[in-house]
Amino acid sequence: MLSLKLRLLKRLDRMVGPWVIRWLKPTAKALATAPGNPAAAWQPQPIDPDGIKRILLIRPGGIGDAVLTFPMIKALKEHFTGATIDVLGERRNTGVYQINNLVSAMYRYDHRPLRTLSQLRHARYQIVIDTEQYHHLSVVVANALRPEYLCGFDTVGRGQFQTHRVRYCEPIYEIYSFLRLAAALTGREPSFDRDSPFLDVDERWQEWAARTLAPHGDRPLAVIVPGASTPHKYWAPDRYADIARWLIEHDHFVVILGGRDTLQSAKLIAACNDGKDALNLAGRTALPQTTGIVQRASLYISSDTGALHIAYGVGTPTVHMFGSGIQEKWAPQGRRYVVVNKGLPCSPCTRYGYTPPCPYGVACMEAIEVEDVIAAIEEVLRQ
Repeated sequence: MLSLKLRLLKRLDRMVGPWVIRWLKPTAKALATAPGNPAAAWQPQPIDPDGIKRILLIRPGGIGDAVLTFPMIKALKEHFTGATIDVLGERRNTGVYQINNLVSAMYRYDHRPLRTLSQLRHARYQIVIDTEQYHHLSVVVANALRPEYLCGFDTVGRGQFQTHRVRYCEPIYEIYSFLRLAAALTGREPSFDRDSPFLDVDERWQEWAARTLAPHGDRPLAVIVPGASTPHKYWAPDRYADIARWLIEHDHFVVILGGRDTLQSAKLIAACNDGKDALNLAGRTALPQTTGIVQRASLYISSDTGALHIAYGVGTPTVHMFGSGIQEKWAPQGRRYVVVNKGLPCSPCTRYGYTPPCPYGVACMEAIEVEDVIAAIEEVLRQ
């Protein structure tokens, strides 16, 4: 769940964001020096990589959003070979950028923000990429850094600040949206293989996972993550427990992962078969360690939550449940990733980052039965 600080930031964005960007003066140097200061075009405008030394990526949001930026980061690294890439994000996605060393430094806007802003201005970034889609204050921060080039999605009136404007389309898979940002700056249309891993895992996290799992033998590993960032994505822990029993009966060893908010659910799931064939690591692993475990699994099961995108990123086959979320935008692509979605008339209901209160008792998730998930697991295991 979102912290109080982040909820207040979102409220502040809704209240003052539109007013601020209406009166703020664009500062990107490539705009300021253009004749008549015209608005940036939507067509890609390749930047010569020579001389580009520092790039900042602004990525608000949760774990999943951050994971899906990695194909874009790789495309940027391939073009701007002499540049370092830093990230401005928040506490909940900090661990994502510690999974490997593609990102040089991580800054947080939800911790000592004025000091952070001062540090960023001192760094003198030549390119700032604002990956936010719906809110206003990220472009306010990007504009305050006075970069030479500012790239982002032309939504909620932010295009006036951008030297490289990209149209945002809600139903498109999020990786492709982020890759459009890279294309706007490089002039190249990056390729993306839906069936190949795109998230590299540092050797130390792989070694940690190997040591942790070594005492439990070499049976196929199935990971269950019972957490959900909102009640609209919640699936009952007793149903996950039934799934765990089925997996154990079919010669899998089960590992339960998740944050501290999943401790009670994880305890219930791990108790199946007297806990002999399950390992409960909920609340006990940092995000990079979680990634090391998930990478070693032959199967991953959860609803639409951040760790799902980690599983996709490292190439672990998934079975995932969708209801309120837009499947085309967030569900992993490719043949080894199976979605369970009842397709009720009221879903998906999330639009532009907001999910309204559900008058139907979250029927889209309640309607998903254990048998539906087992059938999806069998489909994945046949491949």
